[in-house]
Amino acid sequence: MSSPPGAPRVVAAVDRDVERRICAILPQCELHFVRTGEQLLRALDEWPCDMVIVGSHFDQSTAVVALEHVLARGETFPVVCVRGLPFARGLGASTLEALRLASGELGAQHFIDLLQYPDDEPGNARVRAMLERLLPDQDRLPA
Repeated sequence: MSSPPGAPRVVAAVDRDVERRICAILPQCELHFVRTGEQLLRALDEWPCDMVIVGSHFDQSTAVVALEHVLARGETFPVVCVRGLPFARGLGASTLEALRLASGELGAQHFIDLLQYPDDEPGNARVRAMLERLLPDQDRLPA
């Protein structure tokens, strides 16, 4: 599916298993998925974007490092951290809270635990609404 001209451009640094969900949440956006921290930084240099999404399991769970690199650039686009997969056995609420706090301290504008929203259209619409509020020029979002 191609995005409409002028669609918001989003770089998504998420695990492969979360890609389908991001596509369902942001069908109106032009999405660019990256697999490694190096690809993320290269994408930011070469592909102007309106938002960056970093997943908790990105590049073998290096989300905090990725957030540090992205936010250190001083860009003006919003950066959002998401959890789209469960943590490994034994890691639970305290790990989630630590990631939420770390992402906020680093400067991420939002943290969304996708596992708290059903993976269906109503659940994805709720997450979409949160993300759309962060995008500049919301009036250019296609319906």
